[in-house]
Amino acid sequence: MEKQPIQPFLTVANYRFIEQQLDKILQALATTKDQNVIHAVRGLVRSDVIDSFSWSDEEAKLVDPLIDIQDKAEGEAFLEQLEAYIIPFRAVEAGKLKSLFKKEKKLKLPNLENIDFRQISYLAWDDPGKLRRYMVIEENGKNKALKGTFTHPAIKGICTLCNCHSDVVRFTTTVKGEASGTFANHYNYICADSQQCNQHITDMEKVRAFFERVTK
Repeated sequence: MEKQPIQPFLTVANYRFIEQQLDKILQALATTKDQNVIHAVRGLVRSDVIDSFSWSDEEAKLVDPLIDIQDKAEGEAFLEQLEAYIIPFRAVEAGKLKSLFKKEKKLKLPNLENIDFRQISYLAWDDPGKLRRYMVIEENGKNKALKGTFTHPAIKGICTLCNCHSDVVRFTTTVKGEASGTFANHYNYICADSQQCNQHITDMEKVRAFFERVTK
């Protein structure tokens, strides 16, 4: 019986998390010769990556080499091999985006042809003229949309989505209040550059929790 190829099994956030853990190993190798320290770092990475996910045996064979990587070139080759197993963000057509934001007049759409869906955990784009940001995530096979306004210029701070220190903007969303005719605003600081933010997303549950919190 012919062996079936391994299907993509890593979300973009999974891949970024593995990339982050690889950086920990490479940083240890670059800053110390103490094998006990390096061994400890490898052990922590094993716990966070190998032991914390439910990999199949075949998937584990692809991820396991992370623990024993010895240099940057080996790490880059490892990541390049894993790229083939990324589940991309499901491509969204312009018509779908218009339906997600159907109440938005003169919706400014992103250039979808320039978006690499293998590199993003969530879709976001700005309308600079209105200081407005539009965001879309996937949840249970469906798209969930969010829009809000942002401040200008950016300041230094911690992004609510990726939890990294970067240039952030205050993002304001407005939802209906409990009383008829009332509204409530939610304020959060998120990365000014959503593309850069996507490079740092390692946990989509935090992003989904953010959407859930600011749309109530």
